[in-house]
Amino acid sequence: MPSDWEDEDGLPEDEWSPGEKDLPEDDVGLPEMRPDHEAPRSAPTRPQTIRRRLTAVAAIVVMAVAVVIVLASAGGSSDDKGTGKAAAATTKTTGTAKPESHEVTNATPQANWKPYTGPVPILEYHGLGSPPEGAPDPELYVGRTDFEKQMDWLEEHEYEAVTLEQVQEAWYHKGKLPPKPIVISFDDGYRPQFTFALPNLRKHGWAGLLNLRAEGSELYESNVEAMIAAGWELAAHTINHLDLTELGAEELEEEVAGSRKILQEEFKVPVNNFCYPAGQFDETVIEAVEAAGYTGATTEISGLAEKGKPYELARLEILRETHVGGLAEDLKTGEGETSEAPA
Repeated sequence: MPSDWEDEDGLPEDEWSPGEKDLPEDDVGLPEMRPDHEAPRSAPTRPQTIRRRLTAVAAIVVMAVAVVIVLASAGGSSDDKGTGKAAAATTKTTGTAKPESHEVTNATPQANWKPYTGPVPILEYHGLGSPPEGAPDPELYVGRTDFEKQMDWLEEHEYEAVTLEQVQEAWYHKGKLPPKPIVISFDDGYRPQFTFALPNLRKHGWAGLLNLRAEGSELYESNVEAMIAAGWELAAHTINHLDLTELGAEELEEEVAGSRKILQEEFKVPVNNFCYPAGQFDETVIEAVEAAGYTGATTEISGLAEKGKPYELARLEILRETHVGGLAEDLKTGEGETSEAPA
C-alpha cells in the first residue's frame, strides 16, 4: 500500500502543475519532448527541483529498507516448513540459534571432572524454615539461614553438588564427577524446596535430588517442572508415604512401581531412583524396588553412600539443630544423627 505521499505505484507524487506554455528543460538544459496533445507544465523553481530530488531519494531509501525487512522476515520465519535441505542452507548462512538453557552448571560434566568410584555423601533435607504449629516432626525443619550457610560452607570447602544419577554414571558406567562430589536430596515435596532451595542451589550452580511423593506433596506440577529444567533429578518416594514393610504384594507393587509410572507419565523423565518412606525396608521391599526397574534407593542409614550397596544407599540427615558445625562433623566422620531408624 502506498504511503500518504506516494502514488499508487509507490512513487512520490508528481508536483508538476499544468497550464504553462513553455516546456521545462531537462537536466542538461534541453526542452522536454511531449506529445502535441499534452498540456505543457511550467518549469519548476530551483528549490522545487531540489525538494523533488530529495523526496525521490527518500522514497528509494524507504523502499530498499522495506525490501530488506521482507527478505529477512521470509528467511527467518519460525513458520517455515521447508525441506531439510532448505533448512540446512539457512543454517549455514545464518548460524543455528541455540535455545536458552535453564540448567545449572553442574547439570552436565565439567572440564575438571574425573572418573570416581568412591563413597559419596548424600545429604537429606525435609522442610526448610520454621516448623508449622503442631508439626509432628519439628526437628525435620532446617532454618533457611542455616541452610544457606551450609550451602556456602560446602562451596567454600570445595564440595560440588551433583545428582544421584551422575554418581551412578561414574560408579557403573565410567562417568566423571567433581573432585569432592556430594548429593543434596529433599524428601516428600515441601513448597520451600522450590521457593528457597532451588534458587539457593542455582546460585552455586548445583542441581538437587527431589524424592517426590506421587500424590499429596505441596509442590505444583509447574514447580517440579522448573526444578527438572534446572537439572534436578526426580526420584520416587511412593504414592502415599506408607511403611512398605507392612504392605501385601499387590499394594507394595502399587506404591513402588505405581509411583514411578505416575511420575514418568506426568513429567516425562526416567525416574531411576527410589527413596524408602521413613527409611523402612526389608528384602521383600528391595526385591520390589529392583523389579520396578529402579537402579538405586536411598535410606535413613547414617553414613556415606557406597557403590556396592545400590539399594541401601546411606545418607546424612540434616536436622534443625545440625547447623554448619554439625554438617562439617558429619562429613568428617561419615556419620551423623538421624531422626528415624531403618528397619
